[in-house]
Amino acid sequence: MTQAGLDPTLAPAQLRAALERAEGALRESQRQYREIFELASVGIFQSTPEGRIQLANPALAKMLGYASTDDLRELDLARDIYLRAEDRSALIARYGRSVDPWTVEVEWRKRDGTPLWVQITGHAVQNSAGQPQYFEAFVQDVTERRRSVDELRLSEARYRALATNLPDTSVFLFDHDLRYVLVDGSSLAGVGMSKEALEGRTIWDVMSADMSARLAPLRREALAGKVVEFEESYGGRTHAVQLLPIRDGTGAVIYGMGVAVDITDRKRAAEHLAENEGWLRAIVDAEPECVKVLDRHGRVVTMNPAGLAMIEADTPEQIVGQNALSFVAPEYHRAFADLAKRVLAGESGTLEFEIVGFKGTRRWLETHAVPLRSPRGDVHSMLGITRDITTRKQAEQALRDSQERLQLVARATNDAVWDWNLLTDDLWWGDAFLKMFGYAPEEIEQSVESWLSRLHPDDRERVVTGIRAAINGGETSWSDEYRFRCRDGRYAEVYDRGYVIHDANRRPVRIVGSMMEVSERKRTEAQLRNLAARLEAIREEERTRIAREIHDEVGQALTALKMDLAWLAKKIPARGTPVRRKLVGMEGVIDATMDALHRILAELRPGVLDDLGLPAAIRWLAEEFKRRSEIPCTVDMTGGEPGLDTGQATAVFRILQEALTNVARHAKARRVEIRLHVLPTAFELVVTDDGRGITTEELQATGTLGILGMRERAITWHGRVTVHGEPGHGTTVRVFMPVDRTAPAARAG
Repeated sequence: MTQAGLDPTLAPAQLRAALERAEGALRESQRQYREIFELASVGIFQSTPEGRIQLANPALAKMLGYASTDDLRELDLARDIYLRAEDRSALIARYGRSVDPWTVEVEWRKRDGTPLWVQITGHAVQNSAGQPQYFEAFVQDVTERRRSVDELRLSEARYRALATNLPDTSVFLFDHDLRYVLVDGSSLAGVGMSKEALEGRTIWDVMSADMSARLAPLRREALAGKVVEFEESYGGRTHAVQLLPIRDGTGAVIYGMGVAVDITDRKRAAEHLAENEGWLRAIVDAEPECVKVLDRHGRVVTMNPAGLAMIEADTPEQIVGQNALSFVAPEYHRAFADLAKRVLAGESGTLEFEIVGFKGTRRWLETHAVPLRSPRGDVHSMLGITRDITTRKQAEQALRDSQERLQLVARATNDAVWDWNLLTDDLWWGDAFLKMFGYAPEEIEQSVESWLSRLHPDDRERVVTGIRAAINGGETSWSDEYRFRCRDGRYAEVYDRGYVIHDANRRPVRIVGSMMEVSERKRTEAQLRNLAARLEAIREEERTRIAREIHDEVGQALTALKMDLAWLAKKIPARGTPVRRKLVGMEGVIDATMDALHRILAELRPGVLDDLGLPAAIRWLAEEFKRRSEIPCTVDMTGGEPGLDTGQATAVFRILQEALTNVARHAKARRVEIRLHVLPTAFELVVTDDGRGITTEELQATGTLGILGMRERAITWHGRVTVHGEPGHGTTVRVFMPVDRTAPAARAG
């Protein structure tokens, strides 16, 4: 019986080929397994239940100190490899009947007798009776890790002995789970703790939630390899704590160690010393505001460096003992004296005033003054904290001036001027807004909602997204065109632009702008665009008519001439060779004229566009471009027929024609690619070249009528054209156009 679908005469050959392929795949699989086996960095072996090594890789031979894997086959695992033969017996008894993989650590010995701790991961392969047939295992040398663990145990014992004998100190080890591994020290009792209550428990088990949340990040820093120092209060005592990372032989952090020294008494002594030094040091060193003390007569007792800089004094001696009124501007003397009188009577107060510095500079200051009392409660002097508010005052004045100018501009222009406070969302409108859109003052809310609620629903998301992007993106200006609802319900076309104002921290705080109604301009643009579309349609119709007449009249005449020449050639006698040559030449001229005629007809109105549709016309245009320019041009189309009417298909064809003309004239390209992607309601045409790349200056030049014409053709059909160039990497022209809408101008007539 032959296999279904195979020719009986060819079945053996096909089977042989299939077997050869299977054997080749098997050999390749075996080769890959052998490479992995030979090159693995861990030991791999296969042994009998009796302990004979059947198969081993070079890594295992090297680990055990043997020259080759052949030496291993002569060994008995229990006798020659296991340091204790009973370990091998116990392993076989425990895992011999399990097919699941298992992992154990045992002690082996090398060829020279050196002990070797290894981790074995293996499993038993059983026969049909469920008995172990052989074992397969991976072996990894863990001697260094075991040695590190032993050394750590010794180190822990040393730490414990040291910590127990240090006065007012405790030492603790913690693992990566923040669990206390070892705790000891004489300062534990002072905070009501013991090593038994801490060891084996985490900080969350023994401390409050807020204290654990504060200490956990610090301990994790130590486990990350950093040395951390801080002070911590607990149980009425204050400790200076140092956290250190403890590393193994490979440099990995395995524990964190903390040393806590009780510094409660030292801290109390330091605090007492700081109190004895008094408030004078705090006043003198305070920054960056002016801190000063005046006595009951208004004389300066002390002033910090920031205050000296404010009044332009070079040294404290220049002002100490002088009456503060000496640098207060004369017009504020009375207000300053009244403030001093109230403070010396036990009140506190604030005052904004101007000063005149020793070098003549005027500044605005704001001071907050409080009384200073003796231990008996008597007011003996006043403390003043003063800040320089000159910049704020200047900004306030500038704001007042700006608002005044804004009011003047709003009254002088026909635009609807507005001012949006981004911090409060208050929105102020100029008087022209009411006139432009027909609202009464009481009908307009003084908030940004008065603007948002009147945006056309189809424009709202785009406009809000754009202005928010400008505000949040650090831009200084924004502009857009949209529709805005008037009082009578109609929507006016407006052009809106705004200027974003930032504070000193580059935070946007206001945006000021104006709205200009452009409904008439938009109508004019639409009329011009409709006119241009109609003219283009007429132009295409005229091209079609001219092409048809040339084809019918001139084409027929040339055909008749060619037929007449053929008739004359038959009438010429054999000896009329010169005349015959002349007739042949004339026939060649007629053929060339007909070729030129066909090319002119194709440029006027390619018949393939009318007969076969846009995709075929695009392919024909690409072939013509490739033939004339000798530049390779590929076409890729997806999505089927775009379903365009004649006018829209013509617009796309002319846009592509202009794009290819620009490539041939300016791009210096070596290759052009055309892609047409058709969607259910739109299509996209992309023309890409690898030429020099159009520059921004060329795109913005007033003489780029070709690109302007492409864009206008697309806009007529509610589409768009984008042109992007990258120097040295070519230019991309992208045309996107909907197919479910037709422009009235294109249908007119």
